[in-house]
Amino acid sequence: MSAPVTVREATAADWPAVTDIVNHYIATTTLNLHTEARTLQDWTADWTRYRERYPWLVATDDDRVVGVAYAGPWKARNAYDWCAEVTGYVSTDMRGRRVGHALYRSLLAVLDAQGFRSQIAVIGLPNDPSAGFHESFGFRHVGTLAGVGFKNGTWLDVGFWQRSAGDTSQAPDPLLPCADVLKEVLDAVGRE
Repeated sequence: MSAPVTVREATAADWPAVTDIVNHYIATTTLNLHTEARTLQDWTADWTRYRERYPWLVATDDDRVVGVAYAGPWKARNAYDWCAEVTGYVSTDMRGRRVGHALYRSLLAVLDAQGFRSQIAVIGLPNDPSAGFHESFGFRHVGTLAGVGFKNGTWLDVGFWQRSAGDTSQAPDPLLPCADVLKEVLDAVGRE
């Protein structure tokens, strides 16, 4: 059996590998609805903009980046501050090694520790593997928009899966900065 991957905080040095991993899905599938390859500058700009508030993680296998999972804002309105959109990608040669599970276990634990109450996964359909994957982490299908994306000559549906964490019967506490919980949570998850 192969050794497990290591999940750690993403750094600027990871973006070339992440760019290659995600651009494969952009170029060859309808699982990612970007129609143009993302550049190293695109990734660096997003990471720089969001990393203080949201976790950005990579999985490594013998120091090679083999997957990425990260969170970002759901909507640009303050009332949505306790909700994050989540996503992840795994190198095709690492599929079946539970890399995505390791990444999401850590990503969701960090978001929970920060005080996020809800996570949203946006899934280009059809994609039963991604739907099942998210459902294994407590996400549930909450809606589908029909024919809203057009890629590779096909109109595509987009589904929304939601995971709720924490008590929604009272006002939330302020969110903790990612840096305040990241190391401790990653260490704890790594020991599980």
